[in-house]
Amino acid sequence: MGSKIRRVLSGRARGLSAVALVGVTALVLAGCGGGSTSGTTTTGSGTGGASAGGTLTVDTSFILEGLDPARSVTPTLTIATKGLYDTLLATTGSDVTPKPSIAASYDASPDAKTYTFHLRDGVTFADGTKMTSADVLFSFQRLVNLKLGGSYLLDGVAVTAPDATTVVLTSKTANPALPVIVSGPSFVILNSALVKQNGGTDAADAATTDKAETWFNSNSAGSGPYVLESYKTSDSMVLVRNDKYWGSDKPKFDRVVIRNMPAATQLLNVQQGTNEIAIDLSATQSASLKSNAKVAVNTSPSSSLFRLQMNMDSSASAVSSNDHIQQAIRYGVNYDALVQLGGAGAVQAAGLVPSTIPGSLPASEAIKSDADKAKSEIAASGITSPSLTLTYPSDINVNGVTFATFAQRVQADLQAIGFQVKLEAIPATTYLTKWRTGKMEFTMTYSYPDYMDTTSMLSYLPGGSDAVRAGWPEGADPTLEAAGATMGSTVDTAQRAAQAQDIQRTLNQKSPYVPLIQTAQTIVGSANLTGLELDPSWTLDVAAVGSN
Repeated sequence: MGSKIRRVLSGRARGLSAVALVGVTALVLAGCGGGSTSGTTTTGSGTGGASAGGTLTVDTSFILEGLDPARSVTPTLTIATKGLYDTLLATTGSDVTPKPSIAASYDASPDAKTYTFHLRDGVTFADGTKMTSADVLFSFQRLVNLKLGGSYLLDGVAVTAPDATTVVLTSKTANPALPVIVSGPSFVILNSALVKQNGGTDAADAATTDKAETWFNSNSAGSGPYVLESYKTSDSMVLVRNDKYWGSDKPKFDRVVIRNMPAATQLLNVQQGTNEIAIDLSATQSASLKSNAKVAVNTSPSSSLFRLQMNMDSSASAVSSNDHIQQAIRYGVNYDALVQLGGAGAVQAAGLVPSTIPGSLPASEAIKSDADKAKSEIAASGITSPSLTLTYPSDINVNGVTFATFAQRVQADLQAIGFQVKLEAIPATTYLTKWRTGKMEFTMTYSYPDYMDTTSMLSYLPGGSDAVRAGWPEGADPTLEAAGATMGSTVDTAQRAAQAQDIQRTLNQKSPYVPLIQTAQTIVGSANLTGLELDPSWTLDVAAVGSN
């Protein structure tokens, strides 16, 4: 899960540092939102149409470190960034397949190491400057050299611009996810001349010499349908129409106001106004609106996926490392009860790839509870009255659900089949320190993909960054590791998705992981609004929202 600030509690180092901030703010509710066409429910009206102007208001609980898109990627910032900037390729709503944007097309080498992007002619920044490959090169090099945000996603990737309309990404190893990666929030294209004028640099020492951070808090440097008018820390952001927007789909509102509001206030605001959106309502709050004709409620499974993780290292735990104990836990959990606790829109996770990404397992393949089988596995383990400590972070929640809610349910389920389970709730910062040791016996954690491609799950395989936290080193399962290497070098998306499914089937039979549920993410808006679709990468595309 490592994913920026929203990729909380991941095994990746960059995500782990992000969790600390989320733990302090305790506002993960602001949404790792994602939606798939499967399982989405919508109530209220709101289809078709386009706005003639006016103001769109988006209420969300701010998780925000600043407005420089290369320095930070948070749920709040991605909403604004989607309106202010463009990327080489783009995804649309719940469809995570990259399509042309700044790049009109791209070519991939058969070995998935070289990607050549051909820029669209006529793209201009908000100040009228024509975009060239030099802007793409600057944006990516600055991102890498700042060593923040999503910079790690270009580890081992060289970026070149052989001419004004061509950008080439060359990876040292096969990297079929690059088209998906460059369609994400970290990879927006900046007006390089404007950023340089205001202290920005893409030099190798940018981490210490780049001085544009403060400037970005009052200005934008993009080619998107909106430009930044103002930003008040912990209060609001105001975006205004870009009259020089190059695209054919012009902005539908004159202004977009993004406000920092607690969920209770969001619930009131969305019922009282027009052109209002609430991002952070819990399943209970959203359910209270389903009969309200003034609002539309869109609820989907998010990309946030809870899992149990057992330590495979016998020196860390003779209990959790026992194959039969692992199977007992796998079949002893009451998944239906967890889904109910997750609220409307939550679903059982069939595997470690959430349903928002191609390559997820169908719901029919989800692990089924079987208490009798679980008890027989305990008997076969040779361990009498097995005892485990289940550790989880105490001070964060995911889409309105606390870890304690699920942990207590798991404790009850496992105790019912013969386990003794002690719950250890610790602050996120303490949890992360313990997590890094790789000695945590049994934990409940959750993930949010770093990018919307199946290769993001490679960290779960032996030797991967998540796996080493579970005492599962490289070489522990050569067959599984070889399957991962094949998936990681397959260019064809459909083939890669099928390979990911096979890997997850294996993981569901024998691994440190037990997928639990995907939480629900809800977006609520005034009934007159259109385009209220959850976006796994960007949370909400404000440029796509219109009005009847």
